[in-house]
Amino acid sequence: MDNSLEEMRLSHGCDAEAFLVECLAWGLLRAYGIEEPPVPVREMIENPLPIFERLTLLELSLGLYDVAYRSCSDGSRLIVVDPTRPRTVQRVGMARELYVAFCRSSRAAELRWPRYEQPHVHSDLFARCLLVPAAWVQQACTGAIPQLENLAACFGVPARTVAHRVSEIDHHHPRSGTRESLTEALFSLKEPWRGRFLELVANLATNWAWGEQRPTQEETAAWLGANPDLYHDVRYMLDAWRRPGNVITHHATSLVQSLVQGSTI
Repeated sequence: MDNSLEEMRLSHGCDAEAFLVECLAWGLLRAYGIEEPPVPVREMIENPLPIFERLTLLELSLGLYDVAYRSCSDGSRLIVVDPTRPRTVQRVGMARELYVAFCRSSRAAELRWPRYEQPHVHSDLFARCLLVPAAWVQQACTGAIPQLENLAACFGVPARTVAHRVSEIDHHHPRSGTRESLTEALFSLKEPWRGRFLELVANLATNWAWGEQRPTQEETAAWLGANPDLYHDVRYMLDAWRRPGNVITHHATSLVQSLVQGSTI
């Protein structure tokens, strides 16, 4: 199989690992067809994708733990949640252990997923990315910035989780929260990349009905502003292309499709 994930890890370290974790979280939302908060993480576990082999949800008092992942001797796998804990705490815990379940899957081992043998290294990050996607935070903050408590209620997570996520987004994606800044970034690229990116954006925005002419900045900004999914996908692709060593956009656009369908990358 292709060892590109392992090559990314060795070449670019934890930054590339975090990028892939965020791509995985966003891709799962797309695979499940989830388009707005709060993310139904309980339903995702109760109706698992094929990559989450033999995974079920069980409610049980856990004492010291909110949620835990367990492998059984018969090959079945459990995410156990303590029903006495606050619902917001349960949701974060279930998202965290969903990542552990993925890392313990045969697919993660086959792909040599970064640190799949140490799933808790990125499990908290995955939970934040899954429950509080950057695109949705940026969309919620397009006008007046809402209070932290209101954001927490919208996403169904503790306020500290939202605070941590907002800090991450501001750190990793400075000034990427508007359609104008992303449009400017696209038009600042050198050829032939500017034309290739703009052609892709135009085709995605028009369901591949765009002609040969190049879209204007106004048209591009309008598409990105009207379609949050398109905005987020394009931002991921641009981030991937800009990373050291030219990590190709393939990882941002087809990684999760490959995981879900069981094909190789």
